[in-house]
Amino acid sequence: MANKKKLNWKRLLWVVFIFLYSGLFFYNFFRPFNNWLITYIYTMILVLWLCVEYYEKHLFFQSGFLPLNQYKWYLRALFALFYYSSFVIGCATLVWWQSSRIHFYPFIQILGILVLLYSIFIRRQALRVAVPDHVSITKFYVSLFFLTISLALGYSSWFLFPYVLFIGYPLIFWQRFYELKHFIKFEKYIYEDKKIKKIDVKNYSDLWEVYIDKHSRKRGEK
Repeated sequence: MANKKKLNWKRLLWVVFIFLYSGLFFYNFFRPFNNWLITYIYTMILVLWLCVEYYEKHLFFQSGFLPLNQYKWYLRALFALFYYSSFVIGCATLVWWQSSRIHFYPFIQILGILVLLYSIFIRRQALRVAVPDHVSITKFYVSLFFLTISLALGYSSWFLFPYVLFIGYPLIFWQRFYELKHFIKFEKYIYEDKKIKKIDVKNYSDLWEVYIDKHSRKRGEK
């Protein structure tokens, strides 16, 4: 029988506080403006998702299938800058830039909620695998595609569509390419150099340690 994860009360209380505070903040922020309710619901689903991911200690914008030190911090930083600026632009569209809104309320916003929920569903499926593979890595980054486009829909912003398309999607492709490249090198080392036929949950972390150690020694020799 699998061991249950221990409840982290401090972390749980913190995310509950953040969620409740965000609920009050965005209610007061959106309430004075027309056609705000569905956008508010979208925002709270988004905040709830971020709270859950934070509580479970997942990387928001990288899969976490590689050891943390194998990721480049600037890739995560660039995507975080894009994502949170999209969030700010979306909120500002309702409050200050209403002329750039897509006027199909509430259909566009409801579609945004559905796309957001679908992105979360795909992401959870990808993270649920015991041993990562090419499919689960790709599925994780596909979930980011849907997540980013849901921002443009949820906030019904014409501006966010090209912003997501020309800035967000290239960043997602870049991150996926980087992660797959490193994962394929890891697999090649395990299957060809170590002659191990199968990577399973019991040896996954240990094999990464061996792989990283070998490449660290190689760099030291050079």
